[in-house]
Amino acid sequence: MRWLAIDSGEVRVGLAISDVNERVVVPLEIIPANVAFPAIRSIIDREQVSGVLIGLPLLPSGDEGEAAVRARRLGNRIARSLDIKLVYEDESYTTQAANARDREIGCPKGETDDLAAVILLEQFLKTRLSHLSCEE
Repeated sequence: MRWLAIDSGEVRVGLAISDVNERVVVPLEIIPANVAFPAIRSIIDREQVSGVLIGLPLLPSGDEGEAAVRARRLGNRIARSLDIKLVYEDESYTTQAANARDREIGCPKGETDDLAAVILLEQFLKTRLSHLSCEE
């Protein structure tokens, strides 16, 4: 099953994609938030995506703030318009982890929204794989 991960921000949206075996995750692209839905719809068709994972930015208290509301709004639009599996996942600290990865490899500080989506999808698939292994 091929997954598309979405790290939705107010200005930019980072995207990452898995292979059909759910073993490899790569950054796909960073798109402007104001054109996110049509771009995502096109990518889902082009890449034959079967599931969408949307990062849910929770507050330190665990509550959902304005950023989570925006992420859910995008998710609701995807769910209403496309026949696709949709999952929300806590994305806390994925941006910080993406920035740390960039520093580790010596990249200058830049936009890491797609790397945050990679980390989100890697976490999700690792958990998914462990649950599937336990069921066998």
